[in-house]
Order: sequence, then C-alpha cells, then structure tokens
Amino acid sequence: MPTLAGMTGPQDYRIDRVDPAELPEAEQEAIARLLQVMSRELVPEEPARPLPAILARLRSKPANRWSARVRARDAKGAVVGWIGGGRSLNEPENAHIIWCEMQVHPEHRRKGLGTAMLREFVLACEGQHPEIVFMGMSNDRAPAGEAFLRAVTAQPGLPMKTTQLDIASVDRAKVAAWAKLDPAGYRLERIDKVVPDRLMSAFIDSSNGMNDAPKGDLKMADWKLTDLQVRDRENWFTQVGVEWWLLLAVHEATGQGAGFTEVTYDPKQPWVIWQEGTAVIDPHRGHRLGLWMKAAMLDRILGERPEATLIRTGNANTNAQMLGINTQLGFKEAWASIIWQLPVADARKAVGLTEATAASR
Repeated sequence: MPTLAGMTGPQDYRIDRVDPAELPEAEQEAIARLLQVMSRELVPEEPARPLPAILARLRSKPANRWSARVRARDAKGAVVGWIGGGRSLNEPENAHIIWCEMQVHPEHRRKGLGTAMLREFVLACEGQHPEIVFMGMSNDRAPAGEAFLRAVTAQPGLPMKTTQLDIASVDRAKVAAWAKLDPAGYRLERIDKVVPDRLMSAFIDSSNGMNDAPKGDLKMADWKLTDLQVRDRENWFTQVGVEWWLLLAVHEATGQGAGFTEVTYDPKQPWVIWQEGTAVIDPHRGHRLGLWMKAAMLDRILGERPEATLIRTGNANTNAQMLGINTQLGFKEAWASIIWQLPVADARKAVGLTEATAASR
C-alpha cells in the first residue's frame, strides 16, 4: 500500500506503507532480515534471532487491533528502515496510545531516513484518535534511538531496566523452598495457553494489581482488563506459536484472584524466556505471594525448559518491590531503557507536517 504522495524519501530512499501479511514471501523475508540485524545490535552476545520467529509476528493478524507499518528501501531495494505500530480497539481507557517501534539499519542513520519514515507513519495514523500519543522504547545498548527521540521532541515518560537471570546460576534449593511457601489461605492454579472460564474472573481480579505498577509521567490511564482482551491475547499467542504459562494465586475463602505471574516462551527462539506481568492486589499483600508465585514458576521452568538459558524481564526503576524479588531470585541488570511519549501535535511539527498537508491528502 504505497503512500498517496509518492514513495521517494531522502537520497533516493523509497518509503511506503505495507501490510507484511500481504507482501510476497521474499519481501517479508527482507523485512525480517533487517529486524534480525537490529536484534543483534541489542544482544550481540546471543545467537541471531531466528527468522521464523520474526516472520510469524510479521504475518500475524492480532484481533481487535489497528496497525500501520512503514518500510524504507535503499536504491538497490534492500529494506533499511521500518516502523511498526498500532493500538488496541478493545481498550477504551487508553484508546489514544499508539505503541510503535522504529528500526533504521546502522549504515543508514543520520541521513534523514528516520524523520521521513516517522512523517509517513504519522500520516498513516490520522483519524485514529483526536489526541494520539505515540509511545515507544529506547535502550542504552543502541544510543542512536534516544538521540533520535530527543531530536523529534519526544519526552521521557518512564525509566526502566531490563534484568535477566542466568538459569545455570540459579540456587535450585532456595527456589524449591520458596516454591513451597504455601501461604495459608491461598492456592495456586496453573494455566497453560487458555484461561478456563471458571478462572477468568479471578484472573481479571488479580490483573487489576498491574495498575499499581509505576507509570511515571506517561499519559496512560488505568486499564480494565476484560475477558475479550484475554481471548484476543491468547489468539495472538497461538498465531505466532508462543507458549504462555500463567500462575494464579486464589484466595481460598472468597475465590478472589489475589495475584498472578506469567511467562512466554517461543520454541523458535529456545534460549530465552520472557517473564511478563506479575502483580498482587492490595488486600492480599504482605503474604509473600509474589515470591511464592515467581519461585513456583521458576521451579517449573527448571524442570520443563532445559533448552532455556535466560529469563528476561523489564521493570520500572521505581518498582522497588518487584525488583527486590527479582534480585532475590538472581536477576541482574542487562540494560537500561526509557519509555518515551510524543503527542501527535508535537510529532507533526517535528516532521514538518501542517494542517494544510493533511487536507491536501
């Protein structure tokens, strides 16, 4: 889907909007190869991110999500730049947020390509919401990202750190002991891939605890998880071949969800497991539920994921409680990150767009 105003970018780069799922296989693979290069920039000490893992995500069609993707190619047709992003159509509290990720090949930076791609992306997002806020992340292993974001007047919203656990270094005896804490009055429900209807209400209860996680200065409202959002996420995991494990702490007396922890694992990238959300809701804090759940999950990983060498997660710098549990389990900092935000009016100004520009299209 080329731009309406033409596709010529700076210095003969060609920029267009695309739907990867509708591209020929060779063009899908060209995008995936760029994303593989960018992944190596972040974690050069690891094997290259497998192309099948990247392609599965490019080809997926997340339910109830609006997306826009912008591609940049050089004069020889090689894909050297990419922006992908979108917003949930099932989350009215944060309908204004468009999460996005930009990649520019290291050999093609500082040529105006990022700005040209962002301009096209902003145009692609017109009409999605009257007060769009673009959000994305930079990290200190690729400092060019932060430099670009500052140049387009994005503002830092939430400092974070990515920590990771070297599974070989785990004190298995301690983990096994913590996994048997069994706080009085609570039980753990193990859920794989699909939340049973009988536990959906308890999972949604426990997910409310994520609203207490630090948001910094981000223009982000509390979210209200629904069963439809859960099913959308499960569907996406199935599409891309990712396995989802969930542990749910249930308060025995009331049946209320007290907390949860979850991990995702892609067999196509077997060395790394992602620790996703963990939360304990306020009425049930003080019982070591967080450590219990995370240790029980880690104990399972040790027994059932022999291919994995790392567990990786991200937390806000100010989330002292969760960082403390992770440190207790053996996680160490890998890199620092920042979530940035850019209101649409500022984005338009930064890339040289005016109201007249929009009207002419």
